[in-house]
Amino acid sequence: MGFYDILYELLGFFVTLPLLRVIAHHASITIQRYLFWAELVFIGMVPIVVFFTGLTTINIDPPLAITAGCFFALMGYWLSQADLLTRITREQLLAAVYGAGSPVFNPWHWQVQPIGAVWFLLSMFIAIQLFNGWMTLTARYAQRTRQDLARGVIVIALAISGGVLGQIAYLPWAFNAALLAQAFLYAGYLVRQTNLLQRMPAPWYLLLTFMWLLSAFQGYFALTVPVSPNLLISVMGGVAGSLCVIRFSEWLSQHASRRVVQGLQRYGQLSLVVLCFHLIDLDVIGLAGWVNGLVLPHGGPLIATVATIGYRIAFVTLAMWAIPHLPVLRACFLPRQYSFKWLQRREKQYVQFSKPRDDKMN
Repeated sequence: MGFYDILYELLGFFVTLPLLRVIAHHASITIQRYLFWAELVFIGMVPIVVFFTGLTTINIDPPLAITAGCFFALMGYWLSQADLLTRITREQLLAAVYGAGSPVFNPWHWQVQPIGAVWFLLSMFIAIQLFNGWMTLTARYAQRTRQDLARGVIVIALAISGGVLGQIAYLPWAFNAALLAQAFLYAGYLVRQTNLLQRMPAPWYLLLTFMWLLSAFQGYFALTVPVSPNLLISVMGGVAGSLCVIRFSEWLSQHASRRVVQGLQRYGQLSLVVLCFHLIDLDVIGLAGWVNGLVLPHGGPLIATVATIGYRIAFVTLAMWAIPHLPVLRACFLPRQYSFKWLQRREKQYVQFSKPRDDKMN
């Protein structure tokens, strides 16, 4: 499943749950049971059955079909559990809709519980749509100078707005972060358009490294708000650090051993596994705080930060190595490489069925 598949299902959950709570509060038991079976059979089970039995040839990603069907079946089950839905508080609904990644502050004093690292998906969705929108609008300028000037003004205005709003209120879906992220998106666009990485001489990377370290040592940069001791230095350091990492990765791909390159490629190929187990580490296990508290009195803030980051990298690396060796989990996380045998047979049948047949000439 792609980024938008996951996002659409997440949005479906956010939209459906409050509606189910209202229905469970006002609908009679008979209507609740009817809707439960309608959700379970017609929306949850029928699409999966007709797809895997060959009654339909709609080209749909099988993992998406399964997860969507299970999602709606779960919605139907929750609908039948009126007591469960009525116990869901307004605060929990607000947290689901607000999509905050860190404690919320605002002039109207709303108390909103953060939802964890999933905030990044929502904020990135807004950031990408904003970026595509104003890039399309400014593309109508025929003169390149006017186009670049307009885009520069828009980027600066949006980034400053995100920083200013970060001092006033934490907006839903981390909209503040989406505004500031326009600077990073446009910087990446310029780097690609100008082929800057190949044109920049090696001594310039010393300056970029200095900017990166300056940003790192000035203090934490919390993009979710966004806030840092100096946002300008943080943004410049983020762009500079990204350029250094990309250039260093290119150098590694040419000079490092094959084993090192394959290991780094593995992180990119299994990024979904890394994200999922990073969430598990943050929201379920939570050992990072214990590691930080254990090291901080003996090594200071710098060593404690390095130890915490090292623990988190080690945790997701262990999960990344283990998942491909666990039969059931690997089929869930990596359906293209390790799909279930019955699903493989079904896909082969679908490919054979979808091949065009040559008409024989009589």
